[in-house]
Amino acid sequence: MVRAAKDLLSEVGYQRLSFEGVARRAGVSKATIYRWWPNKAALVIEALSGEVPLPPIHATGDLEADLRTAVRLTIDLVSAMPTCLILPALLADVIEDPTGTGSFADLIEPRRASVVELLERARLEGRLPLDTDTSLMVDIYSGTIVYLAAVSRESPGEEVTDQIVSLLLHGRLPAHKPSHDEQPGRDGLPEASVASAPAVRKRAP
Repeated sequence: MVRAAKDLLSEVGYQRLSFEGVARRAGVSKATIYRWWPNKAALVIEALSGEVPLPPIHATGDLEADLRTAVRLTIDLVSAMPTCLILPALLADVIEDPTGTGSFADLIEPRRASVVELLERARLEGRLPLDTDTSLMVDIYSGTIVYLAAVSRESPGEEVTDQIVSLLLHGRLPAHKPSHDEQPGRDGLPEASVASAPAVRKRAP
């Protein structure tokens, strides 16, 4: 049944996938499928679990490098085919029907737990502030990556990875590279801003 679901997923996509179609492809009744999976989301998550391995990340002692690896691997996972195409609809189904939430959590938990563990070790060793919420750090970069994949359907590049890591570890706000019109001019203001600024009228003596 899992094989049938995986094959149909690649053929018809997530939204058109149905228990009826999986039952026909697998040669079983729809009731049989319902005995094993409460909904389509749970079935697809199990079908993807073998295709999307999420081994834990092992700490190297270089916190910045380890976090960059974690962020990059999450980007690669979310941006991969067919994950990027089914993720928005899959998450919507998981939210609407909480019975699939456990399966999704089980899929991502080994990777998530390993990142939280290496951040916790850094916190206890004084490489992060003692009051750091390491679990929320993981949620922040994961949520950002999922949002970018769902909205733009583009894989964030190394610059985005660096900005996320810099924000989480050093508190540096993300910055975009200035265009030609935004190059600093006199007084430290972008040239475009200086050019568009209203002229100051001189008062009559």
